[in-house]
Amino acid sequence: MALPLVWLADVLRAAGLAVVETSGWKERTASGVQPTAAVGVLEHHTATPASYENPAPSVQLCIDGRSDLKGPLCHAVIGFDGVVHVIAAGRANHAGEAKASGPNPAGDGNTLYVGFEWDYQGVEQGPSPEQHGAAITATAAVLRHLGRPLEAARGHKETSVTGKIDPGHVDMDRFRADLVTKDQEDEMTPEQDAMLRRLEHELLGPRGPQGQIQGWQTAVGPRTIVAMLVDLVNSMAANNQPAAPQGAVQGPEAIKAAFEAMPADQAAPLLAELVRIQQQRQPAPGA
Repeated sequence: MALPLVWLADVLRAAGLAVVETSGWKERTASGVQPTAAVGVLEHHTATPASYENPAPSVQLCIDGRSDLKGPLCHAVIGFDGVVHVIAAGRANHAGEAKASGPNPAGDGNTLYVGFEWDYQGVEQGPSPEQHGAAITATAAVLRHLGRPLEAARGHKETSVTGKIDPGHVDMDRFRADLVTKDQEDEMTPEQDAMLRRLEHELLGPRGPQGQIQGWQTAVGPRTIVAMLVDLVNSMAANNQPAAPQGAVQGPEAIKAAFEAMPADQAAPLLAELVRIQQQRQPAPGA
């Protein structure tokens, strides 16, 4: 009989992740009740230092287990480079006894949760951006497959009855907020996605060769919309405008406060006009 999580690699790969299927993972399981009706995803860190040169040093350990705990120790290892190594399709010894957390009940965590180990040290070292992003994508994909809410993603530190701290350097409330953002992005139509990218381009300017924000090129250097607004405020001050009262908020925070106070139907055209003016200042191709 097939183990309950044999779908895992296909679901992760369909979400756009780079997936490595370790040998024998579809038949790998620990003894005990299988997670046939998992209710959530549990996030861990391996406590092993990792790097881009050695991004997944704990894969074999998670397969074999430790002297005090038999493997498999998770269902998938998320490497420092964002590659997901699928470990087991059956029960994994990753959670132990779990207390109730979010929408998930208390009980045998190894039955209740699909377990992801993020391969990093966790105390002096936090996860890489690629690793964090892959965990967001993987967790959202699995919860969607299980038909569970995004709040069903929990950290081991939230369910442990023995004071676990993993995943270290990860704010789980922020992680779940990122899951919501990811889910909303996944639900956008191609037209909505194109519109969002067009607005991003207008606000931030062309991206650099590595995808970095670099703003629009101007006579005084790269400028995003916010930077151009700061330039306008500085220009007003240089033209002998009345000085701001002592203690008043100035600079970017003043601009932000002004825009927040402005009706949306007034703020949007102003931003659009700033973009138009700045685009006109761009040098012609080949100039």
